[in-house]
Amino acid sequence: MSSDHKLELVPACVHLRHKMMYCDARQERPGMVDVSSDTTVFFCTRTHDALGPDDEPVGPKLCDTSRSCYCDGD
Repeated sequence: MSSDHKLELVPACVHLRHKMMYCDARQERPGMVDVSSDTTVFFCTRTHDALGPDDEPVGPKLCDTSRSCYCDGD
């Protein structure tokens, strides 16, 4: 992905990740994820899977404070 690609970072659970967070320094911050692409595959660092500890799918719109496993890093 080009470094001139405009990111759309939104707050998220600190355990939510996608592979570009390991490749693009602009996206390294846990608790903030880029939602500018519809094809991004997200995973949870607690389960290392596309399902969270509560066996529900993960994603920026899915991982919110209503889930018992949500963590904002504080």
